[in-house]
Amino acid sequence: MAVKKILTIDKYEKQLRTKTEPVKKITKELKQLFQDIKDTIEANPAVGLAAPQIGVMKRIFGVRLGYKDDQPENEDMQPPIILINPEILEEAPEVERGWDACLSIPGMMGYTERNLKIRVRYMDEDGKTQEREFEGFDARAVQHEIDHLNGVLFTDRLANLGDLYVYVKDAKGKRKPVPYPEAVRRAAEATDGAVPVIPALPSSKK
Repeated sequence: MAVKKILTIDKYEKQLRTKTEPVKKITKELKQLFQDIKDTIEANPAVGLAAPQIGVMKRIFGVRLGYKDDQPENEDMQPPIILINPEILEEAPEVERGWDACLSIPGMMGYTERNLKIRVRYMDEDGKTQEREFEGFDARAVQHEIDHLNGVLFTDRLANLGDLYVYVKDAKGKRKPVPYPEAVRRAAEATDGAVPVIPALPSSKK
């Protein structure tokens, strides 16, 4: 198993905002990359991971399908699948406001609007062209990962800073999302160091 280091915006924002290159041929090295992406997703655990998040600037990502917001922690998730050179062919006009989070922006989450249904053309791990429809959270996850391939972060899709949240620990040690402006205010008011350092806010493409 090869679990890779995940690049984060505090040190690698420029690289994470760089568009990736299409894959022309499935090679032995790429097959190892497919496995590395799967292993890294499983180890975190995560819903998805794009190649640039581990420093490989190729149009490849892995994603778990069938994830549910209310999924119990002890319930097994589906194994990730690999999509290569994905292209969105159709987007349903209906959009939904939902949460986005990212391994490359640790300690944060936000609410964005994304299309409820999309149809995507991509290559599978064997180099065969596939077309598939994704709906609901699957569509959200796939759109999130395609954004990564285009150098776009979920923070670019926030309507305003009020839609961005920082995870802080409450008195019982449980992580709780707090609006970013409030978290910054709490940190500024803290005098005893009890409030954790607020993660840096990524620059926006808007």
